Amino acid sequence: MVDDQDDGPGNEKAKKYTDFDCPSCDANNPYDEGFVDGDEVRCFYCGELFTAKVSDGGRLKLKPV
Repeated sequence: MVDDQDDGPGNEKAKKYTDFDCPSCDANNPYDEGFVDGDEVRCFYCGELFTAKVSDGGRLKLKPV
């Protein structure tokens, strides 16, 4: 899910994501405070730590730390 209420066009990396599916265990992780490109996020289920990377097209990828 993406919260983009105050983002203009062409500002995909500034969008705030409010959840992610863990690439390691496939669990859905809600993040109430949200996260943006470059933030570190931890899976609440398996404990893996990832860095959020957002492509120019706005697609979220999680890279293991």
